[in-house]
Amino acid sequence: MILIAGVLLGAPVFASAQSAPPLAPDPVTGISPVPFRVLDQDRLLRGSRLGQQILAGIRRAEQALEAENQQIADQLAAEESALTEARSTLTPEEFRTRADVFDTRVEQIREERAQASQALTRHSETEAQRFFDTALPVLVEMMNDQGVLGLLKPDAVILGSDWLDITDAAIARLDASSIDAGDTPAPEDAAPAPAP
Repeated sequence: MILIAGVLLGAPVFASAQSAPPLAPDPVTGISPVPFRVLDQDRLLRGSRLGQQILAGIRRAEQALEAENQQIADQLAAEESALTEARSTLTPEEFRTRADVFDTRVEQIREERAQASQALTRHSETEAQRFFDTALPVLVEMMNDQGVLGLLKPDAVILGSDWLDITDAAIARLDASSIDAGDTPAPEDAAPAPAP
């Protein structure tokens, strides 16, 4: 308790690992004598079925954007090559006009791709928040069942026993709740690919 209190108050805490035996939860009631436990949010996201569904949806959106960007890059490279080959048949004025139009289009596409990338980033953040919003009631129920008052991030604990970490139990509880992520929609404000 002194260690946890020190962490919460921001005070430096020094303790020997052998100074006191670990306080395990009551074997009958399952109630923890320590009101705070440790939860690894990243492992909860990546280890649970719901989190894996959400992350898979995000990866599909990323792959779709990458494929779209590659298609556009290939198209622009072909257009640039065709313009270079046509240079010998054009007057300097005609070539300059076409080159300026091409450069303007490239800049517009670059801006659209940047907007699409930003939209995907916002989408990923929204999906991660949706996961934790969905998992919250399950975590609260688990805390109530075990008599836990608060959850700490792993990096907030300087020294502690492994049993303080309830991440695996939280993953199992979340999986057992049968929550489905459903279809992860693509970001709505992503810029569409320009027509060929």
